[in-house]
Amino acid sequence: MAPLPSPEAVEPYVAGLESLEDISGWLGTFRERLRQARNEERTEVAAVVARLEARYVLRRAELS
Repeated sequence: MAPLPSPEAVEPYVAGLESLEDISGWLGTFRERLRQARNEERTEVAAVVARLEARYVLRRAELS
């Protein structure tokens, strides 16, 4: 199994994600990363998940 990407590697690109498919893909990846995260990583990974969820909701509204 390939290693999951670090939050630092993806977080700057969250705002640039346009397609719901891409956003959903990264959201699934980081939800899994959150599930596997150690206690010291949880806050950072949860923040990325929250940003991705917010981006998904915003982008979905824009496309409606």
